[in-house]
Amino acid sequence: MRKAYRFTWMLAVVIVLYLGWTFYSRWSDNRAFKQRVEEINASQESTISKAYGGGELKILGFYATPPAVRPGGSAQICYSVASAESVRIEPHVDNVWPSYSRCVAVTPTEETTYKLIAQDAEGNTVTAETTVKMDRE
Repeated sequence: MRKAYRFTWMLAVVIVLYLGWTFYSRWSDNRAFKQRVEEINASQESTISKAYGGGELKILGFYATPPAVRPGGSAQICYSVASAESVRIEPHVDNVWPSYSRCVAVTPTEETTYKLIAQDAEGNTVTAETTVKMDRE
């Protein structure tokens, strides 16, 4: 009876050690995997941040499409800004706010140069210009 008890006890210890090692190794592998994923995400976020101005106030794009319209026609003024608190377009255009990608409709009556003015929280400003020409043909 004593041998059976001793064998059962040793088997229980082996099972506990095996399970403990299994759980530890899976936890360790999972932790290493999560750290690698976090490193990859940080790298990608850094790349994206640099592409979108890196935290600095920046006009990423400002253009008109089409660049020329017939009288009475309309065009889209498209803009993209990074780290801006406010934006405005002169001459005045409605529905303009900071965005990485936004277009607004305009209907100029003559050749018009539009100016995008972006401002950050510290009061720094950047500007860009685009022109919508009149196509008389």
